[in-house]
Amino acid sequence: MAKIIDSVKKVFQGFDPESKNLIKNSSWVTIANTLGTIFAFIKTIAITRILGVELFGTYALAIAFIITTQEFLRLNISMGLIRFGAIFSSEERPDKIVAILKFSLALSIISAFISILVLSIITVFSYSTFIKAPDLTGYIIAFAIANSLNFIDAISKASLKLFYKCKINSIIQMIMDTVETGVVIGTLIIYGANLEAFFTAVITARILNSLTCNFAAYRELSTELKPHLKSKINLIKDQKKDFFTYIFGNSLSSSLKVFMNQGDVLLLGNMSNISSVGIYSSAKKLAYAVLTLTDPLASSIFPQLSHLIASKDHSKIKVMIKKITGIMLIPSLIVLVICFFIKSFLIELLFGTAFLEGANPFIILLICALQGSVFFWALPLIQSMGLIKKRFLVYLSAIIIGGITSILLIPSMHASGAAIGLLVANIFITIRFIQAGFQELNCNPSN
Repeated sequence: MAKIIDSVKKVFQGFDPESKNLIKNSSWVTIANTLGTIFAFIKTIAITRILGVELFGTYALAIAFIITTQEFLRLNISMGLIRFGAIFSSEERPDKIVAILKFSLALSIISAFISILVLSIITVFSYSTFIKAPDLTGYIIAFAIANSLNFIDAISKASLKLFYKCKINSIIQMIMDTVETGVVIGTLIIYGANLEAFFTAVITARILNSLTCNFAAYRELSTELKPHLKSKINLIKDQKKDFFTYIFGNSLSSSLKVFMNQGDVLLLGNMSNISSVGIYSSAKKLAYAVLTLTDPLASSIFPQLSHLIASKDHSKIKVMIKKITGIMLIPSLIVLVICFFIKSFLIELLFGTAFLEGANPFIILLICALQGSVFFWALPLIQSMGLIKKRFLVYLSAIIIGGITSILLIPSMHASGAAIGLLVANIFITIRFIQAGFQELNCNPSN
């Protein structure tokens, strides 16, 4: 055991300082997300086995509709808070950090309210146009209200990332993941294949999660922010134009990203059937579980890159990126090879025989997820540089390319066709982001 620990220490000591900081900052988030993945597996197994293909497909289609619709009205203010907060931090202006935090929170509350209103109107008057399933209008509106709390959660989480304080948030997340899993599985055991009861449990758990998250963030940051709580929003009046430009451009791009990653379910639901949606969604949940390990890194690297970009330490960025890409590549290839040979066994073991058709879509989606894991830094790099227009154009092009691919393949390949379309779109995005990011790093000299 001592030799293993010494070996790990030597490997860690070989990292550059920024890579060490990245691993340190993301360690608690990684622990929390790993536990969350375990619970997600347990929940997914229980949900698919108890609800079955049809009801699970209906649930997945409804959730995709809610998230996609609300995302177009979400300003994604948290990214702007981190980017401009990093600038104010480098200028040693905590009063401006509080001012932009207040401004971000106000905008998030307004956008959350508008998103609920718009989705409610669409659902009441055009339900059958978007969802080919039994009427769930009331539950969809209730879920939209619960989901809108994520707009405010994002500000709390962004504030913690800005100050590199992820420990308390991760602990709370682990507690709430445990509670949510208990509520959902308990409801399934008691009520069985009852979609209404299941929706109620999910909505309740989401509201509790949000309230706890925001309270914990306030407690954690109160010491740093309390001396400046009286700071006026007018302190950032000179930065408001740039802030709005950034968040609106970034919001449009984020909406397109969500549309691409949720639109596949909507497209499949309209071009195929509910069973295909259930099969595809279960395969996607399993494949995308690998992102749990890199999501903490992506979340941690954005504020880190923002600080380095503000300081123009481009050489450190290049070294860090090369190191972490090499580290992620080999285990990703090993996971892909193993899963290829056991894909059918894995699907049947977890979800049951009814979901066996998801084996091939699972491998395609796994490739999609793994390439995202290896190059998890590509999107944060673009965001930290403020290349909002580039991001928007890349996502728009990817949606067109992936959408056309899916439309051509879904009629004959069903779930696999949708998976291939998503894979093509994501590979295109990764390549274009890497090209744009390194071009910017090479054009601008480091300090």
